[in-house]
Amino acid sequence: MLSRMRVGEVTPEKAREFVDSWEIYRRDAQNPLWMSPEELSGLQAHNLRKQVELAARFSPYYRELFRREKVEWEKVRTLEDLERIPVTPMEAYLRSPLAFLLVVDPPGELDVTYEITYTSGTSTGTPAPFFNTAYDMFNISLAMRRMAEICWMTPRDTMFNLFPYGNLPHIGFYRTVHLASLLGMKLVNALTGRDAPGFPLHRSLDEALELAAEHRVTVLAGMGRQERRFILRGEQMGVDLSSVRIVLSLGETVTEGMREEMRAHLPGEASHAFIINGYGFTECQGSFVECCESGGNHNPAPNLYHLEVLDPQTLRPLPEGELGLLALTHLDRRGTVLLRYLVGDLAALERGTCPHCGRAGERLVIRMGSTYAVRADKVIRVDGRLVNPEAVKNQLAGVRGVVEYQLVVEKEDPGDPLSHDRLTLRLSVAGRLRQDLEREVVDRVREAVGITPRIEYVQSPEIYDPSRILKATRIVDNR
Repeated sequence: MLSRMRVGEVTPEKAREFVDSWEIYRRDAQNPLWMSPEELSGLQAHNLRKQVELAARFSPYYRELFRREKVEWEKVRTLEDLERIPVTPMEAYLRSPLAFLLVVDPPGELDVTYEITYTSGTSTGTPAPFFNTAYDMFNISLAMRRMAEICWMTPRDTMFNLFPYGNLPHIGFYRTVHLASLLGMKLVNALTGRDAPGFPLHRSLDEALELAAEHRVTVLAGMGRQERRFILRGEQMGVDLSSVRIVLSLGETVTEGMREEMRAHLPGEASHAFIINGYGFTECQGSFVECCESGGNHNPAPNLYHLEVLDPQTLRPLPEGELGLLALTHLDRRGTVLLRYLVGDLAALERGTCPHCGRAGERLVIRMGSTYAVRADKVIRVDGRLVNPEAVKNQLAGVRGVVEYQLVVEKEDPGDPLSHDRLTLRLSVAGRLRQDLEREVVDRVREAVGITPRIEYVQSPEIYDPSRILKATRIVDNR
Protein backbone atom coordinates (compact mmCIF):
# COMPACT_ATOMS: atom_id res chain seq x y z
CA MET A 1 0.00 0.00 0.00
CA LEU A 2 1.36 3.38 -1.03
CA SER A 3 1.60 5.85 1.85
CA ARG A 4 0.28 9.38 1.57
CA MET A 5 3.73 10.46 0.26
CA ARG A 6 4.62 13.29 2.59
CA VAL A 7 7.43 15.72 1.92
CA GLY A 8 10.56 14.01 3.23
CA GLU A 9 9.33 10.50 2.40
CA VAL A 10 10.07 10.83 -1.32
CA THR A 11 13.70 10.82 -2.47
CA PRO A 12 15.37 10.71 -5.92
CA GLU A 13 16.60 7.20 -5.09
CA LYS A 14 13.06 5.96 -4.35
CA ALA A 15 11.72 7.59 -7.52
CA ARG A 16 14.39 5.95 -9.70
CA GLU A 17 13.84 2.60 -8.03
CA PHE A 18 10.13 2.86 -8.82
CA VAL A 19 10.78 3.77 -12.47
CA ASP A 20 13.26 0.92 -12.90
CA SER A 21 10.82 -1.61 -11.45
CA TRP A 22 8.25 -1.17 -14.26
CA GLU A 23 9.02 -1.93 -17.91
CA ILE A 24 6.47 0.64 -19.13
CA TYR A 25 8.54 3.40 -17.49
CA ARG A 26 12.00 1.85 -17.79
CA ARG A 27 11.87 1.79 -21.59
CA ASP A 28 11.07 5.54 -21.84
CA ALA A 29 14.68 6.46 -22.59
CA GLN A 30 13.73 9.88 -24.04
CA ASN A 31 11.77 11.05 -20.98
CA PRO A 32 12.78 14.74 -20.65
CA LEU A 33 12.07 14.66 -16.91
CA TRP A 34 15.23 12.61 -16.38
CA MET A 35 17.48 14.78 -18.59
CA SER A 36 20.15 17.02 -17.15
CA PRO A 37 19.15 20.69 -16.93
CA GLU A 38 21.49 21.45 -19.84
CA GLU A 39 20.03 18.73 -22.06
CA LEU A 40 16.47 19.82 -21.28
CA SER A 41 17.26 23.48 -21.97
CA GLY A 42 18.72 22.56 -25.35
CA LEU A 43 15.65 20.47 -26.25
CA GLN A 44 13.27 23.26 -25.23
CA ALA A 45 15.16 25.86 -27.28
CA HIS A 46 15.16 23.57 -30.32
CA ASN A 47 11.43 22.93 -30.04
CA LEU A 48 10.67 26.61 -29.45
CA ARG A 49 12.45 27.71 -32.63
CA LYS A 50 10.44 25.22 -34.71
CA GLN A 51 7.19 26.17 -32.99
CA VAL A 52 7.62 29.92 -33.51
CA GLU A 53 8.43 29.37 -37.18
CA LEU A 54 5.30 27.24 -37.62
CA ALA A 55 3.22 29.92 -35.92
CA ALA A 56 4.71 32.64 -38.11
CA ARG A 57 3.94 30.68 -41.28
CA PHE A 58 0.70 28.85 -40.54
CA SER A 59 -1.15 30.47 -37.60
CA PRO A 60 -3.62 33.17 -38.72
CA TYR A 61 -3.48 34.87 -35.32
CA TYR A 62 0.32 34.94 -34.87
CA ARG A 63 1.06 35.71 -38.51
CA GLU A 64 -1.04 38.86 -38.16
CA LEU A 65 0.30 39.65 -34.67
CA PHE A 66 3.93 39.39 -35.81
CA ARG A 67 3.23 41.62 -38.79
CA ARG A 68 1.27 44.22 -36.81
CA GLU A 69 3.69 44.38 -33.85
CA LYS A 70 6.80 44.03 -36.06
CA VAL A 71 7.95 40.96 -34.13
CA GLU A 72 11.28 39.64 -35.39
CA TRP A 73 10.36 36.04 -34.76
CA GLU A 74 13.58 34.73 -36.31
CA LYS A 75 15.41 36.15 -33.27
CA VAL A 76 13.43 34.01 -30.83
CA ARG A 77 16.09 31.35 -30.31
CA THR A 78 15.85 30.50 -26.60
CA LEU A 79 13.24 30.64 -23.85
CA GLU A 80 14.77 33.91 -22.66
CA ASP A 81 13.90 35.42 -26.05
CA LEU A 82 10.17 34.88 -25.55
CA GLU A 83 9.82 38.45 -24.30
CA ARG A 84 10.07 39.53 -27.94
CA ILE A 85 6.54 38.12 -28.38
CA PRO A 86 3.55 39.97 -26.84
CA VAL A 87 1.36 38.01 -24.44
CA THR A 88 -1.81 36.38 -25.74
CA PRO A 89 -4.92 37.35 -23.72
CA MET A 90 -7.41 34.58 -23.02
CA GLU A 91 -10.10 36.76 -24.59
CA ALA A 92 -8.31 36.68 -27.96
CA TYR A 93 -8.39 32.88 -28.05
CA LEU A 94 -11.98 32.62 -26.84
CA ARG A 95 -13.10 35.25 -29.35
CA SER A 96 -11.70 33.36 -32.33
CA PRO A 97 -10.44 29.81 -31.54
CA LEU A 98 -9.99 28.91 -35.21
CA ALA A 99 -7.44 31.72 -35.62
CA PHE A 100 -5.07 29.72 -33.37
CA LEU A 101 -5.31 26.53 -35.43
CA LEU A 102 -2.25 25.88 -37.58
CA VAL A 103 -3.13 25.58 -41.26
CA VAL A 104 -0.07 23.62 -42.36
CA ASP A 105 0.54 23.62 -46.09
CA PRO A 106 1.22 21.03 -47.35
CA PRO A 107 -0.05 18.91 -44.43
CA GLY A 108 1.79 15.76 -43.38
CA GLU A 109 0.12 12.49 -42.47
CA LEU A 110 0.17 13.41 -38.75
CA ASP A 111 -1.38 16.86 -39.34
CA VAL A 112 -4.92 15.51 -39.63
CA THR A 113 -7.31 16.74 -36.92
CA TYR A 114 -7.69 13.77 -34.59
CA GLU A 115 -9.69 15.16 -31.67
CA ILE A 116 -11.47 18.29 -30.43
CA THR A 117 -11.88 18.99 -26.72
CA TYR A 118 -13.48 22.04 -25.10
CA THR A 119 -12.59 24.43 -22.32
CA SER A 120 -14.91 24.27 -19.31
CA GLY A 121 -16.33 27.73 -19.97
CA THR A 122 -16.31 28.64 -16.26
CA SER A 123 -14.37 31.89 -16.71
CA THR A 124 -16.35 33.20 -19.69
CA GLY A 125 -19.51 31.11 -19.77
CA THR A 126 -18.71 29.93 -23.31
CA PRO A 127 -16.70 26.73 -23.98
CA ALA A 128 -14.06 27.06 -26.72
CA PRO A 129 -12.82 24.24 -28.98
CA PHE A 130 -9.22 23.07 -28.76
CA PHE A 131 -7.87 21.05 -31.70
CA ASN A 132 -5.42 18.15 -31.52
CA THR A 133 -3.78 16.57 -34.55
CA ALA A 134 -2.52 12.99 -34.65
CA TYR A 135 0.95 14.41 -33.95
CA ASP A 136 -0.40 16.12 -30.83
CA MET A 137 -2.18 12.99 -29.64
CA PHE A 138 1.03 10.96 -29.73
CA ASN A 139 2.81 13.69 -27.76
CA ILE A 140 -0.08 13.87 -25.28
CA SER A 141 0.12 10.09 -24.85
CA LEU A 142 3.74 10.30 -23.78
CA ALA A 143 2.96 13.21 -21.46
CA MET A 144 0.11 11.28 -19.81
CA ARG A 145 2.30 8.24 -19.23
CA ARG A 146 4.97 10.44 -17.67
CA MET A 147 2.31 12.07 -15.51
CA ALA A 148 1.30 8.61 -14.24
CA GLU A 149 4.94 7.87 -13.45
CA ILE A 150 5.21 11.00 -11.29
CA CYS A 151 2.03 9.91 -9.43
CA TRP A 152 3.41 6.42 -8.65
CA MET A 153 0.71 4.64 -10.70
CA THR A 154 1.31 1.15 -12.06
CA PRO A 155 -0.16 -1.20 -14.71
CA ARG A 156 -1.65 -3.24 -11.85
CA ASP A 157 -3.90 -0.39 -10.70
CA THR A 158 -7.62 -0.12 -11.43
CA MET A 159 -8.66 3.41 -12.37
CA PHE A 160 -12.12 4.71 -11.47
CA ASN A 161 -13.18 7.62 -13.67
CA LEU A 162 -15.48 9.93 -11.71
CA PHE A 163 -15.42 12.77 -14.22
CA PRO A 164 -18.88 13.63 -15.58
CA TYR A 165 -19.80 12.18 -18.96
CA GLY A 166 -21.24 15.33 -20.53
CA ASN A 167 -22.40 16.64 -23.87
CA LEU A 168 -19.05 18.33 -24.65
CA PRO A 169 -15.74 16.43 -24.61
CA HIS A 170 -13.61 17.76 -21.74
CA ILE A 171 -10.10 16.60 -20.97
CA GLY A 172 -11.12 15.36 -17.50
CA PHE A 173 -13.19 12.40 -18.69
CA TYR A 174 -11.27 11.58 -21.87
CA ARG A 175 -7.73 11.98 -20.57
CA THR A 176 -8.57 9.62 -17.70
CA VAL A 177 -9.59 7.02 -20.28
CA HIS A 178 -6.39 7.82 -22.16
CA LEU A 179 -4.21 7.51 -19.06
CA ALA A 180 -5.50 4.08 -18.06
CA SER A 181 -5.11 2.78 -21.62
CA LEU A 182 -1.50 3.95 -21.88
CA LEU A 183 -0.47 2.08 -18.74
CA GLY A 184 -2.52 -0.99 -19.56
CA MET A 185 -4.38 -0.74 -16.25
CA LYS A 186 -8.01 -1.64 -15.75
CA LEU A 187 -10.51 1.18 -16.20
CA VAL A 188 -14.00 1.58 -14.76
CA ASN A 189 -16.03 4.58 -15.94
CA ALA A 190 -18.62 5.76 -13.43
CA LEU A 191 -20.53 7.69 -16.13
CA THR A 192 -21.88 10.16 -13.61
CA GLY A 193 -23.92 13.11 -14.81
CA ARG A 194 -27.45 13.89 -15.93
CA ASP A 195 -29.21 11.99 -18.70
CA ALA A 196 -30.11 13.91 -21.83
CA PRO A 197 -33.72 13.32 -22.97
CA GLY A 198 -33.90 9.93 -24.65
CA PHE A 199 -30.44 8.81 -23.49
CA PRO A 200 -30.63 6.84 -20.21
CA LEU A 201 -26.85 6.42 -19.82
CA HIS A 202 -25.75 7.87 -16.51
CA ARG A 203 -25.32 6.37 -13.07
CA SER A 204 -26.25 7.87 -9.74
CA LEU A 205 -23.58 8.46 -7.10
CA ASP A 206 -24.81 5.42 -5.15
CA GLU A 207 -24.61 3.21 -8.23
CA ALA A 208 -21.10 4.49 -8.91
CA LEU A 209 -20.07 3.61 -5.36
CA GLU A 210 -21.32 0.05 -5.74
CA LEU A 211 -19.40 -0.24 -9.01
CA ALA A 212 -16.18 1.03 -7.39
CA ALA A 213 -16.48 -1.46 -4.54
CA GLU A 214 -17.24 -4.34 -6.89
CA HIS A 215 -14.08 -3.73 -8.92
CA ARG A 216 -11.83 -2.96 -5.92
CA VAL A 217 -10.58 0.24 -7.53
CA THR A 218 -7.20 1.59 -6.43
CA VAL A 219 -7.13 5.01 -8.14
CA LEU A 220 -9.93 7.58 -8.05
CA ALA A 221 -9.77 10.32 -10.70
CA GLY A 222 -12.18 13.24 -10.76
CA MET A 223 -13.08 16.72 -9.61
CA GLY A 224 -11.99 17.26 -6.02
CA ARG A 225 -15.42 18.34 -4.82
CA GLN A 226 -17.12 15.36 -6.49
CA GLU A 227 -14.55 12.96 -4.99
CA ARG A 228 -15.27 14.41 -1.56
CA ARG A 229 -18.99 13.77 -2.02
CA PHE A 230 -18.24 10.28 -3.29
CA ILE A 231 -16.12 9.41 -0.25
CA LEU A 232 -18.56 10.90 2.29
CA ARG A 233 -21.51 9.09 0.71
CA GLY A 234 -19.48 5.88 0.62
CA GLU A 235 -18.96 6.09 4.35
CA GLN A 236 -22.70 6.67 4.90
CA MET A 237 -23.58 3.62 2.80
CA GLY A 238 -20.86 1.45 4.33
CA VAL A 239 -19.29 0.87 0.92
CA ASP A 240 -15.84 -0.75 1.04
CA LEU A 241 -13.36 1.65 -0.56
CA SER A 242 -10.40 0.29 1.38
CA SER A 243 -8.59 -0.67 -1.84
CA VAL A 244 -8.09 3.00 -2.82
CA ARG A 245 -4.43 4.05 -2.65
CA ILE A 246 -4.37 7.17 -4.87
CA VAL A 247 -6.92 9.96 -5.21
CA LEU A 248 -6.15 12.11 -8.27
CA SER A 249 -8.02 15.38 -7.65
CA LEU A 250 -8.21 17.68 -10.65
CA GLY A 251 -10.27 20.53 -12.05
CA GLU A 252 -10.40 22.61 -8.87
CA THR A 253 -7.99 23.20 -6.03
CA VAL A 254 -7.91 20.76 -3.12
CA THR A 255 -6.70 22.31 0.12
CA GLU A 256 -4.78 20.53 2.85
CA GLY A 257 -7.91 20.58 5.01
CA MET A 258 -9.92 18.94 2.24
CA ARG A 259 -7.29 16.23 1.79
CA GLU A 260 -7.35 15.42 5.49
CA GLU A 261 -11.15 15.35 5.48
CA MET A 262 -11.25 12.86 2.60
CA ARG A 263 -8.67 10.63 4.27
CA ALA A 264 -10.61 10.74 7.54
CA HIS A 265 -13.67 9.26 5.81
CA LEU A 266 -11.87 6.56 3.82
CA PRO A 267 -11.84 3.10 5.46
CA GLY A 268 -8.92 0.91 6.45
CA GLU A 269 -5.67 1.26 4.50
CA ALA A 270 -7.29 3.86 2.23
CA SER A 271 -7.08 6.33 5.13
CA HIS A 272 -3.37 6.61 4.20
CA ALA A 273 -4.06 7.25 0.51
CA PHE A 274 -1.88 9.61 -1.54
CA ILE A 275 -4.24 12.49 -2.43
CA ILE A 276 -2.81 14.44 -5.36
CA ASN A 277 -3.77 18.08 -5.78
CA GLY A 278 -3.36 18.29 -9.55
CA TYR A 279 -3.45 21.43 -11.67
CA GLY A 280 -4.74 21.05 -15.19
CA PHE A 281 -6.32 23.08 -17.95
CA THR A 282 -7.45 22.39 -21.49
CA GLU A 283 -4.64 24.41 -23.07
CA CYS A 284 -2.04 21.96 -21.75
CA GLN A 285 -4.26 18.90 -22.45
CA GLY A 286 -3.39 17.25 -19.17
CA SER A 287 -2.42 17.98 -15.61
CA PHE A 288 0.57 19.04 -13.57
CA VAL A 289 0.87 16.62 -10.64
CA GLU A 290 2.69 16.08 -7.36
CA CYS A 291 5.37 13.50 -6.60
CA CYS A 292 4.56 14.07 -2.91
CA GLU A 293 1.84 16.04 -1.18
CA SER A 294 2.49 19.81 -1.27
CA GLY A 295 5.94 19.16 -2.76
CA GLY A 296 5.25 20.98 -6.05
CA ASN A 297 3.19 20.37 -9.17
CA HIS A 298 5.44 18.95 -11.90
CA ASN A 299 5.07 19.91 -15.53
CA PRO A 300 5.07 16.34 -16.96
CA ALA A 301 5.99 17.52 -20.46
CA PRO A 302 8.61 20.33 -20.39
CA ASN A 303 9.34 19.44 -24.02
CA LEU A 304 5.75 20.45 -24.94
CA TYR A 305 4.87 23.26 -22.53
CA HIS A 306 6.78 26.16 -21.02
CA LEU A 307 5.47 28.28 -18.18
CA GLU A 308 6.26 31.86 -17.20
CA VAL A 309 5.09 33.87 -14.19
CA LEU A 310 4.59 37.53 -15.11
CA ASP A 311 4.20 40.73 -13.14
CA PRO A 312 0.48 41.63 -13.32
CA GLN A 313 1.31 45.29 -14.00
CA THR A 314 4.30 45.17 -16.35
CA LEU A 315 3.85 41.65 -17.80
CA ARG A 316 7.59 41.13 -17.35
CA PRO A 317 8.85 37.75 -16.07
CA LEU A 318 9.18 37.51 -12.29
CA PRO A 319 11.99 35.72 -10.39
CA GLU A 320 11.42 32.11 -9.38
CA GLY A 321 9.14 31.65 -6.40
CA GLU A 322 7.26 34.94 -6.79
CA LEU A 323 3.51 35.04 -7.30
CA GLY A 324 2.24 36.43 -10.60
CA LEU A 325 0.17 35.79 -13.73
CA LEU A 326 0.73 32.36 -15.26
CA ALA A 327 1.53 32.28 -18.99
CA LEU A 328 1.77 29.16 -21.16
CA THR A 329 3.80 28.67 -24.34
CA HIS A 330 3.41 25.59 -26.54
CA LEU A 331 6.76 24.22 -27.65
CA ASP A 332 5.78 21.34 -29.93
CA ARG A 333 2.19 21.36 -31.21
CA ARG A 334 0.44 21.19 -34.59
CA GLY A 335 -3.26 21.82 -33.84
CA THR A 336 -4.24 24.75 -31.61
CA VAL A 337 -1.04 26.67 -30.80
CA LEU A 338 -0.65 29.34 -28.11
CA LEU A 339 2.38 31.52 -27.32
CA ARG A 340 2.67 33.35 -23.98
CA TYR A 341 -1.00 32.67 -23.32
CA LEU A 342 -2.36 34.18 -20.10
CA VAL A 343 -4.13 31.30 -18.37
CA GLY A 344 -5.94 33.62 -15.97
CA ASP A 345 -4.40 32.26 -12.76
CA LEU A 346 -1.98 33.59 -10.16
CA ALA A 347 0.78 31.09 -9.40
CA ALA A 348 4.48 30.70 -8.57
CA LEU A 349 7.02 28.27 -9.96
CA GLU A 350 10.53 26.89 -9.48
CA ARG A 351 12.83 25.39 -12.10
CA GLY A 352 15.64 22.88 -11.92
CA THR A 353 15.88 19.51 -10.21
CA CYS A 354 13.05 18.59 -7.85
CA PRO A 355 14.48 18.24 -4.32
CA HIS A 356 12.07 15.38 -3.64
CA CYS A 357 12.02 13.04 -6.65
CA GLY A 358 15.00 14.39 -8.63
CA ARG A 359 13.13 15.07 -11.87
CA ALA A 360 14.02 18.00 -14.12
CA GLY A 361 11.82 20.81 -15.43
CA GLU A 362 9.54 23.24 -13.68
CA ARG A 363 7.15 22.88 -10.77
CA LEU A 364 4.36 25.09 -9.50
CA VAL A 365 4.87 25.80 -5.81
CA ILE A 366 2.47 26.86 -3.06
CA ARG A 367 2.37 30.56 -2.23
CA MET A 368 -1.29 31.12 -1.29
CA GLY A 369 -2.89 29.02 1.43
CA SER A 370 -2.32 25.36 0.58
CA THR A 371 -3.07 25.41 -3.16
CA TYR A 372 -0.99 25.96 -6.28
CA ALA A 373 -3.02 28.55 -8.16
CA VAL A 374 -5.99 30.86 -7.79
CA ARG A 375 -8.01 32.60 -10.47
CA ALA A 376 -6.61 36.09 -10.89
CA ASP A 377 -10.10 37.51 -11.25
CA LYS A 378 -11.26 35.75 -8.08
CA VAL A 379 -8.96 37.68 -5.73
CA ILE A 380 -11.21 40.63 -5.00
CA ARG A 381 -11.29 43.67 -2.76
CA VAL A 382 -14.07 43.94 -0.16
CA ASP A 383 -14.15 47.29 1.67
CA GLY A 384 -10.43 47.71 1.12
CA ARG A 385 -9.44 44.14 2.07
CA LEU A 386 -8.17 41.58 -0.44
CA VAL A 387 -10.21 38.38 -0.23
CA ASN A 388 -8.62 35.17 -1.53
CA PRO A 389 -11.31 32.49 -1.91
CA GLU A 390 -8.68 29.77 -1.53
CA ALA A 391 -8.02 30.94 2.03
CA VAL A 392 -11.75 30.58 2.78
CA LYS A 393 -11.81 27.18 1.09
CA ASN A 394 -8.93 25.97 3.23
CA GLN A 395 -10.73 27.09 6.40
CA LEU A 396 -14.05 25.47 5.51
CA ALA A 397 -12.73 22.20 4.10
CA GLY A 398 -12.59 20.47 7.47
CA VAL A 399 -15.79 21.83 8.99
CA ARG A 400 -18.17 18.97 9.73
CA GLY A 401 -21.60 19.57 8.27
CA VAL A 402 -20.62 21.91 5.41
CA VAL A 403 -21.77 20.31 2.15
CA GLU A 404 -21.37 23.27 -0.22
CA TYR A 405 -20.55 26.97 0.11
CA GLN A 406 -20.40 30.14 -1.97
CA LEU A 407 -19.21 33.69 -1.22
CA VAL A 408 -21.36 36.57 -2.48
CA VAL A 409 -20.15 40.20 -2.44
CA GLU A 410 -22.65 43.01 -2.87
CA LYS A 411 -23.37 46.58 -1.74
CA GLU A 412 -25.31 47.03 1.50
CA ASP A 413 -27.38 49.56 -0.43
CA PRO A 414 -27.57 48.41 -4.09
CA GLY A 415 -28.65 51.89 -5.16
CA ASP A 416 -25.64 53.60 -3.57
CA PRO A 417 -22.28 52.76 -5.23
CA LEU A 418 -20.45 54.37 -2.29
CA SER A 419 -22.13 52.25 0.40
CA HIS A 420 -20.15 49.59 2.29
CA ASP A 421 -19.57 46.14 0.82
CA ARG A 422 -21.32 43.13 2.32
CA LEU A 423 -19.95 39.58 2.33
CA THR A 424 -22.53 36.77 2.41
CA LEU A 425 -21.62 33.12 2.87
CA ARG A 426 -24.21 30.85 1.27
CA LEU A 427 -24.16 27.43 2.95
CA SER A 428 -25.64 24.02 2.33
CA VAL A 429 -25.37 21.94 5.51
CA ALA A 430 -26.27 18.46 6.73
CA GLY A 431 -25.85 16.40 9.88
CA ARG A 432 -25.27 19.25 12.30
CA LEU A 433 -27.26 21.96 14.11
CA ARG A 434 -27.12 25.21 12.18
CA GLN A 435 -26.51 27.29 15.32
CA ASP A 436 -23.37 25.36 16.27
CA LEU A 437 -22.12 25.23 12.69
CA GLU A 438 -22.71 28.93 12.06
CA ARG A 439 -20.59 30.02 15.01
CA GLU A 440 -17.62 27.92 13.82
CA VAL A 441 -17.96 28.96 10.17
CA VAL A 442 -18.17 32.68 10.94
CA ASP A 443 -15.06 32.46 13.13
CA ARG A 444 -13.11 30.60 10.44
CA VAL A 445 -14.03 33.03 7.65
CA ARG A 446 -13.17 35.99 9.88
CA GLU A 447 -9.79 34.39 10.59
CA ALA A 448 -9.16 33.79 6.88
CA VAL A 449 -10.08 37.21 5.45
CA GLY A 450 -10.64 39.55 8.39
CA ILE A 451 -14.34 40.09 7.54
CA THR A 452 -17.41 38.82 9.38
CA PRO A 453 -19.86 37.33 6.85
CA ARG A 454 -23.62 37.09 7.07
CA ILE A 455 -24.95 33.55 6.59
CA GLU A 456 -27.61 32.38 4.14
CA TYR A 457 -28.74 28.74 4.02
CA VAL A 458 -29.57 27.16 0.64
CA GLN A 459 -29.85 23.72 -0.97
CA SER A 460 -26.70 22.23 -2.52
CA PRO A 461 -27.82 22.36 -6.20
CA GLU A 462 -28.31 26.13 -5.88
CA ILE A 463 -24.54 26.38 -5.44
CA TYR A 464 -23.15 23.41 -7.34
CA ASP A 465 -24.92 20.75 -9.41
CA PRO A 466 -22.19 18.44 -10.85
CA SER A 467 -24.66 16.93 -13.29
CA ARG A 468 -25.06 20.33 -14.98
CA ILE A 469 -21.71 22.12 -14.65
CA LEU A 470 -18.11 20.93 -14.44
CA LYS A 471 -16.84 23.40 -11.83
CA ALA A 472 -18.44 25.16 -8.91
CA THR A 473 -18.53 28.99 -8.80
CA ARG A 474 -17.17 29.79 -5.36
CA ILE A 475 -17.33 33.57 -5.40
CA VAL A 476 -19.93 35.88 -6.96
CA ASP A 477 -19.45 39.65 -7.15
CA ASN A 478 -22.81 41.40 -7.52
CA ARG A 479 -21.56 44.96 -7.08
